[in-house]
Amino acid sequence: MSGPKIDYAELERRRQAELERQRQERLRKIREETEKLNAEISATKTQIDHINMHLSSVSKNVAEAIGMESVMKELHELKTSCKSKLTKALGINVPTEPEAISACTRELSKITKNVVAEFFNKVKPIENSIADCSKQLETQSKIVAISEKFSAGIETMQDIEDFDFTVKKNIITHSDIEQNVKEQAQQILSEIEELINSESIQESDMKDLSAIACNIYKTAFETENSFEAAAIEYKVTKPKITRNIAIFDDMYLDYYAEYVTYLELLNSHATTPIKIVPKRKYRFGSIDELQSEMTQLAENSKAASEKKYIREQIGDVMRLFGYDVPSEIVFDAKHTGSHYICENKSGQSAIHVYLSDKKQMMMEIVGVGKGTASTIIQSSDLKEHERNALLEEQVSFCKLHPKIVEELKKRDIVLNVKSRKEPDVKYCNKIIRFSENYNAVMNDLINEEYEYNEKATKKGRSGKRKEQLMALKE
Repeated sequence: MSGPKIDYAELERRRQAELERQRQERLRKIREETEKLNAEISATKTQIDHINMHLSSVSKNVAEAIGMESVMKELHELKTSCKSKLTKALGINVPTEPEAISACTRELSKITKNVVAEFFNKVKPIENSIADCSKQLETQSKIVAISEKFSAGIETMQDIEDFDFTVKKNIITHSDIEQNVKEQAQQILSEIEELINSESIQESDMKDLSAIACNIYKTAFETENSFEAAAIEYKVTKPKITRNIAIFDDMYLDYYAEYVTYLELLNSHATTPIKIVPKRKYRFGSIDELQSEMTQLAENSKAASEKKYIREQIGDVMRLFGYDVPSEIVFDAKHTGSHYICENKSGQSAIHVYLSDKKQMMMEIVGVGKGTASTIIQSSDLKEHERNALLEEQVSFCKLHPKIVEELKKRDIVLNVKSRKEPDVKYCNKIIRFSENYNAVMNDLINEEYEYNEKATKKGRSGKRKEQLMALKE
């Protein structure tokens, strides 16, 4: 019985447990290092914001002043240069090794520290120029104000007996209350904008905040309704939303670690590493969506870990019997399971090992060749001498297969028999493989996800509400 041999491949429980323990330990290390890297990335982004806003309030008052054109140009160029350096430093291609991730964190921290030090060192003389100009403008303004008050005082003193203090006081007090409400409203709208801008906010929370923002605006600027009630509604809602954001951020770190670990397993035998492109935060509309994705990813990662172990053990066993280490091939992007080719020394035939997603393992003798695409040539399309040679190989494989099964069992891989086929010319197939096909197909799959990430901007989920909120603030 030397035609295709199909078995159910099953890892011993203790081996499964050990592989999962190793995987979890790697997850822990990757999560720990990516958390540090994310914290450093946030710190760098904060520094970019600080540089962008630096002296904005002061320079705004003097920007149009005579003689300040060159100073403002110098400030703009300095800001642009430093922000550009920090933005470039954020373009990190995150590696899969915890030690390499840690090195990225240290490098980003070093660059950020140096750029910030450079900015504040060079901005000092610019600050002094702005401060001097601001003082001059302030002095001029005071002189003008004093002059106007003095002129107005002469006129009002003549009619002081006609001034109604009670009415004016009420008007001033009412005006102050209105101004205070508007300032509070602007503050709340700014906080809501910041929350809505978060990639970690859920769609349901975003809708709640948008409704609150509309209410805040109406009660503060358009109607006589109670602004206090609207403000209280925001204060009650805000803690729940910030808590959800924190939960999402923490869970995303787990998701990211799972993704890195999974792609590391996919890349373990790839000649060209596949890009790491986990879904961005804004791709998930809720915590439940993220949890579901992470659960599926964990299952895939666990299965990939076991498959990697099986492949490595197959390689060890095949070497014992004079075959090369198995190389994986992919026939198309819609393939399921994994195909491995273990060539013998002659290079004319090989053992084709197919491991399905349902853990069925098939072994068969096939002819091998190289071409511009990976494909299977059926027996009917082969020359007669090729079919005869493969038929002889099938007979020889009859004695070898039980030895392979026994060696795999020693490595905790149990093959439970499903079917055994007799040698037959109809099983004499040939596999033409394209050595770069595996990486080409897998990278196509990953790049599709990458391109979708790049094109799917936040506008799809929150852009419309953000634009509405900006309109309210204006």
